[in-house]
Amino acid sequence: MMVREEEDLADLFAIPDFWRPCNWLDMTIRDINKQNPLFEIDVTAQPRGLIATFESHELKPLDLELDLNIAEDDVFFKLPPILKELAAQQPKPAPSQPDSDIADIDSQPPPASEDDDIWLMHDNDLVKAPEFKTWEGFEKLEHESFSPMFISEAGPVVFDALVANKKDPSDDTGDVLDNTSYCACLLTLALGRSSLLFTWDQPRNSFVKTAPRLRTSGLTLDLVRALDKLCLDCGNCIRHLQYFSEATYAASATPTRIALAGVIDRLVITVRSELSVRSRNVKSILQLQSLVRPVQSILSYFKSLVKKVAPQKSDEAMLSCLFEEVQSAEYRNGLLRTATREVLKIVSRPWIEFVEEWTGLRNEQGIPITKKGPGKGFVKVADKMWVDDQGFELEEADYFLDPAKVPTFLPEDMANTIFETGRNIRFLREHHPDHPLSRADTVDLAFPPKLEWQFDWDALSKLEARVAQYRDAVARALDGTLHPSISDSSATPPSPVAAADLTVFGQLPSQIEGCLLASLNKLNQPLESSSPADPLTSLLRSHLYSPLNSAPLDPHSSLIPFLSFNPLIQAQSTLINQACITLLFTHHNLRLHVDLLHQYFLLSNGLLVSRLSHALFDPDVSTAERKAGVALTGGMMGLRLGGRKTWPPASSELRLALMGVLVDCYAPFQAEIRKGQKKRAEKNRLLPGDLSFAVRGDLSQEEIDRCMDADGLEALDFLRLTYTAPKGLGGVIVPGVLVKFDRIFRLLLRVVRMGWVVNQLFKIVGDDDGGGDGAAALRFGIEARHLVNQVTRYFFETGIKAPWDRFQEWLDGVEADLNKGEGKCSPDIVRDRLDRTLDDVMSVLLLRKRQVPIMKLLEEVFGVVLRFARVMRIRKAERHLRGKETELLDSPEDMYRVLRKKIGVLVTVLKGLSDKMVAGGVTSRKGAKGRRGENTVEQLLVMLDMEGFYGKR
Repeated sequence: MMVREEEDLADLFAIPDFWRPCNWLDMTIRDINKQNPLFEIDVTAQPRGLIATFESHELKPLDLELDLNIAEDDVFFKLPPILKELAAQQPKPAPSQPDSDIADIDSQPPPASEDDDIWLMHDNDLVKAPEFKTWEGFEKLEHESFSPMFISEAGPVVFDALVANKKDPSDDTGDVLDNTSYCACLLTLALGRSSLLFTWDQPRNSFVKTAPRLRTSGLTLDLVRALDKLCLDCGNCIRHLQYFSEATYAASATPTRIALAGVIDRLVITVRSELSVRSRNVKSILQLQSLVRPVQSILSYFKSLVKKVAPQKSDEAMLSCLFEEVQSAEYRNGLLRTATREVLKIVSRPWIEFVEEWTGLRNEQGIPITKKGPGKGFVKVADKMWVDDQGFELEEADYFLDPAKVPTFLPEDMANTIFETGRNIRFLREHHPDHPLSRADTVDLAFPPKLEWQFDWDALSKLEARVAQYRDAVARALDGTLHPSISDSSATPPSPVAAADLTVFGQLPSQIEGCLLASLNKLNQPLESSSPADPLTSLLRSHLYSPLNSAPLDPHSSLIPFLSFNPLIQAQSTLINQACITLLFTHHNLRLHVDLLHQYFLLSNGLLVSRLSHALFDPDVSTAERKAGVALTGGMMGLRLGGRKTWPPASSELRLALMGVLVDCYAPFQAEIRKGQKKRAEKNRLLPGDLSFAVRGDLSQEEIDRCMDADGLEALDFLRLTYTAPKGLGGVIVPGVLVKFDRIFRLLLRVVRMGWVVNQLFKIVGDDDGGGDGAAALRFGIEARHLVNQVTRYFFETGIKAPWDRFQEWLDGVEADLNKGEGKCSPDIVRDRLDRTLDDVMSVLLLRKRQVPIMKLLEEVFGVVLRFARVMRIRKAERHLRGKETELLDSPEDMYRVLRKKIGVLVTVLKGLSDKMVAGGVTSRKGAKGRRGENTVEQLLVMLDMEGFYGKR
């Protein structure tokens, strides 16, 4: 294509003839339809043209000719070739052209030349008649009127006319009210207020419509009633929630219930505010419905929530019920789920603050919890009862955990940890008020994190970091290196309040007028919208009408209490326990008192056993019994059990016989004597815990009668050791532990007596001068000595030494961990471990309740030995006095057969029990097994009858 000379060669994007108008502007509609006959269809005319049916009429030759002459490229629907052939066979009439077509052709302007300037051509200018234009004309624009095809497009007037013209008399059309007025009444109803159309009916406890047949224009009565019901539910919910809040504030409610009422009050205020603000631009019923529906949804949910929580009687029951609702709302929409969690946070805040105060994470506000008070929450203050040395029941106030007042969402072990932590920190405040953890300023300096509900993983991670910082701060406080931060120390003191300027007196009238005008102007200003006071208000304002996207990977609701509270509770418990254990070992000498109980109550001191045996049983020592006209001699005195006629001894005899036995056997006392500090030792003759001998005061009449028999096994049951634990160790060495120590001491005292008796009996039957007793007496003495020695060995080695060594080893480990700073033990753990150790000792010593039959058999064997020893003493004494034998009722042969029978029964029972334990294969702490699972009954059986001697007939 050749480029013309007058064209600009540099203009690469030039469009040729761009200034020319489109040819279609000069063509008529008929000319355009000739090129594209699709738009020439006349729906009112007879079928013809492009698509004509043969059934309606015949094809006109003119039409076919017109259609066939059209270029195929401009036709949408083409005729098949056969129709073209048929059309060609028809005779062609003379061409005739309408006048209108000729006129159209003549009216077409000649093509303009390329040299014509379109801006200088005036042929196509449109000439418009002048118009009178005003500003009012722009406000009243004329629109092309159209006829609506549907009634809904015709407006509410036509719809109301149609509803009014219904022929069915059963249909209630209702009276029509202005749309704006009705919307205002519905909005007032949704806000929980009365209006002209809706009033509050107190007997029904609901809003009622004053004109039930009233409706708004453009809506049927059924649709209006549906809208009325929506707003009615919303208003009733607001009224019911308001009543609950006001009634709760009026009554003397608990902190948790008041917190719930406050949350509901803020909820209603926030929802009302949002609905009022957003309803200012409401112009239709549908807009009002879209605003009221979210409000009605959340209010109805909280109304049902209040119905479930409010009937609960206690705070912990309310919190448990509320947490269950949080769990059920876990799979609801994001707003309800998050709002319920925020309500739980706010309502549980009083209970959480009490937990913080109890565990020392927060300084106590108001009246502190003491043993003289009534208690608070799950901490109950009650009297602890026990029996003292004299058999009297004593009471002492102490803290107890009330499981019934612990919320159900709190695990049992965590509740115990919280309670023990609070009790231990009160131990520090009572006995060590100068300790860093006992002071209130440590809490302010360490800045512990708050106990709060955490519902997402990010918050839990931040909590662990804050707990680690708090742990480090407390460690620095214990070292004395924790000081106030620079920001705290350099904080500027609050500036004094400036004195108010005089605004009336001493001012000019113009100044006074200016102040009044400024005040009035300030009062005319709208109220400033304060920032939300809590996250719940902020949440409702932000997402009441917008969706809330929440993280789908939040922790499961059942794990929330443990993950939220356990890190801080465990950290505080560890810190308090370490401090208490350190003070028990260092300041209160726990090991010293435990060793004292081991030496004296468990008779692990050999010197004590020797001195006590001579003071009680040795017939060669001087008697402490007072006789008329006989002066007491000096030297060692004793009770001479078995060598006197009167029993039991008087209290003065006990004092004289046992004087100095306990102190002389005390290891530190002996160490001071060996160092030459005898005077100092004499001054410090008091044992720790005021340990001393005493007479039991809690014996029954039957037990007293048995004690009066000098040859009976219970002859020394009236004698006991008394010990009073220091106040600092009262939480470890509790009265229950001392009761177990006393039961063990009474049994061991019997065993020591049996050992002395069989040794003396062996001398009697083995003496050459004791002839006439025969071989039965000798065999009786040998077997009795074997039995008692083996039982004594079993009791002291297997029953006492092995469990106590394990306890001492455990204490060594605890003390070593404390020295390393890694201690995780607590006073309660030490108490429980000591209690379990004594349980193990009692199990091996056959003192458990289930082992009473075995102990009865052993006591019967001991009784036979004591009767035989009495017989042998009497026979020896009478032979010595009269020189002849005296026939007794019980001969040595008969008593030997009885002994064999009793021992055989005992061995059989022990064998059956051992076989049963082996077959069961269950290691029970309360059974006759050690802590490591060894069968101690089998050990006793082997010691008594290794070869099966007593099992043979």
